Amino acid sequence: MFAQLLHRGLPIQTNLMALLPAGETDPVVQTAVKQLESQLGERNVLLIGAVNREVAIAAADRAAQSLTKSGAFSSVALRHNRVDALVSAKAFRYALANPTSIAQLEQGQLGDFLQQQAAQLYGPLGSLRAALLAQDPLFLAGDLLNRRLERGVDFDPASGIILLHGKDKVWALIEARSKSQAFDDSGDNEQAGPAPTAKAIYNAMIAAQSSAKLTKKTEIAALAAGVALHTDQASKTAKDEISRIGIGSWIGSILLMWLVFRRISAIMLCLLPLLVATGVAIVVTAHIMGSIHVLTLVFGASLIGVAIDYGTHCFADSLGADQRWSMSHAVEQLRPALFYGAATSVTGYLALAIAPFPGLREIAVFSSSGLIAAYLTVVLAFPVLLKNYRPNTKGIHFTDLMIKAYEHIPSKKWLCIFIIPIAFGLAKLHANDDLHSFYTVDPRLGQMEQDIKSLFQRAPENQFFLVEGRDAGEVLRREQALLKQLDPLITQGKISAVRALSQQIPDLATQSKTISTLQAALSSPQYPAWLRELGLSEKAIAADASAIAQAKPVSLEQWLSSDLGRGDTLLWLGKTERGYASLVLLSNIKDKAALNAIKLDGVQFVDRVDNLSQLMARYRNLALTLTAASLVVMLLLMAPRHGWQGAALIILPSLLAASGALALFGLIGIALNLFSAFALLIVLALGIDYAIFFRESGEESHQAMLGVTLDSSTTLLSFGLLAMSSLPAAQSFGLMVLFGITLAFVFAPMARRDSQTGVA
Repeated sequence: MFAQLLHRGLPIQTNLMALLPAGETDPVVQTAVKQLESQLGERNVLLIGAVNREVAIAAADRAAQSLTKSGAFSSVALRHNRVDALVSAKAFRYALANPTSIAQLEQGQLGDFLQQQAAQLYGPLGSLRAALLAQDPLFLAGDLLNRRLERGVDFDPASGIILLHGKDKVWALIEARSKSQAFDDSGDNEQAGPAPTAKAIYNAMIAAQSSAKLTKKTEIAALAAGVALHTDQASKTAKDEISRIGIGSWIGSILLMWLVFRRISAIMLCLLPLLVATGVAIVVTAHIMGSIHVLTLVFGASLIGVAIDYGTHCFADSLGADQRWSMSHAVEQLRPALFYGAATSVTGYLALAIAPFPGLREIAVFSSSGLIAAYLTVVLAFPVLLKNYRPNTKGIHFTDLMIKAYEHIPSKKWLCIFIIPIAFGLAKLHANDDLHSFYTVDPRLGQMEQDIKSLFQRAPENQFFLVEGRDAGEVLRREQALLKQLDPLITQGKISAVRALSQQIPDLATQSKTISTLQAALSSPQYPAWLRELGLSEKAIAADASAIAQAKPVSLEQWLSSDLGRGDTLLWLGKTERGYASLVLLSNIKDKAALNAIKLDGVQFVDRVDNLSQLMARYRNLALTLTAASLVVMLLLMAPRHGWQGAALIILPSLLAASGALALFGLIGIALNLFSAFALLIVLALGIDYAIFFRESGEESHQAMLGVTLDSSTTLLSFGLLAMSSLPAAQSFGLMVLFGITLAFVFAPMARRDSQTGVA
């Protein structure tokens, strides 16, 4: 199965948000978030800039050609044919006429209105308006098209290119929609995932900038933004770290095994459980979860230090033994300790799955299945494969040095002095659950996004307003009420722009009123006289009068299906569980408190990042509760074999280790978060694992000391590398385990049966 999975390609997931819970129990909000993420996730924006407009357009042409040839995009839009949009605009021009013009007509200012319209014949687009004069003498269609352009955006009719102005340059806008899912990094399709999209974008930027070198013209700048760029960078970083952590752990573990056992066969067989564990973990996780997140593989690379433990205990038992020693006898003797060690470790990992947190559940499935496979490999395969294995004493000198160092660790009565600094550190501990602290943004990508936002004032944020109503009309009316409250915030600079459906298409009642106002005002003899002055024929005047008389309101469905309004489908949720709903998008949010303060019927401000941050804080507290509950569960597991006092002594080292790790976080100033809180469960499980071997083997067992030393060394090696990860979530998890396992290693001898103190 593992070979087949590798042949088909691992279904790797790179979306960080896929690790997180939905964050919302409201199904309408969930639908809105999903729609926004899906639409924006496919959208990629490129801006090609130059001091000269013609140079910018020529460079943008080269970039667009490069994007199209890549085959990574379903559509690449640079030059826009406005003929189809103009057809829609002409059909909708009366119902969607400019509210300012309608207000002017309502005040009886027909003459002023007509004079303003005639003046447009002498403006920058006068020749174009003159060509359309007979079809749209009031230029309402052209006005509707222009209102679709955002502030600071210019449309070049000659080229059909949308231009922006800023940073002393003219920028040509290219929009490209990814052909594949940006977060699907499956290995069975070369065109899947973010890599082809990101590569195509970078190549297009190079193509645009190289045109300046070819023509020896002014310097050309290129900016790009898109989810694929971030996920591609995150995927590359994570895969590099998987290799680094995995290879580092393998090399370190092999070197340590060689120093101790000095046999290739022993090393290879110690690694066998690890190989089996990795293969089983990947297959089980892919089968149960449907895919494997790249961050799970980063955590999984650290599993090396844990899965190898079971084999090392068996080989450690052979050191110093006579020739009557056999692997089957060693496995049988160690079976209780191996079983309880595996049970506590798996319990610790499975506790991660209790919370409805997809990322932690996936890590729990991966690690638990791997550890169970490693345990079964040792218990079932080692007695068969190593039937003729005989003890080796070549590495005994090195092991004696390790054991002597371990024997100098103070007894339990001295280790209690750690309680004071632990209490001091815990008092300084603080938490940070802000979602932004769990990932890093590549500086170059972050800077390009900021530059694009400064040029593109309507670049949407993750936060938005959800507007609901019994029907589409009520939704649009509530949007209008919301826009009135948002206008002062735009003036105050608390947001830069708003995008809403009702800005383009008001409710049917408002449209009907607009049409009635136009029909009443234009029924005046002044209007046809004005048309004759412009040179229109009687046939054209009659056709215009007929068009005005037949004008009808535009339904939302008509608008969204038209070439003019198709881009607004992002804003419309349509029918929901409670009626109908739409999104109102916001740009450059500076004051979220002001947005939260807006209270209107059917309107709610949605901030998924803040919601998820609060959710992660709750789950962090849940993780700490689970840690405490796990102590009770593990105590109950230990009590039948070791008695209550013995079970308490097994638990005590892990309790001190977990508390000490938290205290170190407090002393160093590292914030506690969800991942580091759940890492405590791993510290607890592995710490109890070490204590069990001491309890099972007795105070004088050098083999137990050696086994625990090897176990903790390989675990520290893998999690130490994880602690150096550039991924904040992995780093936090690794640091907590690194600190905790180090202390568990120190405190583990407390579980020994101490004949001198008489403690059982």
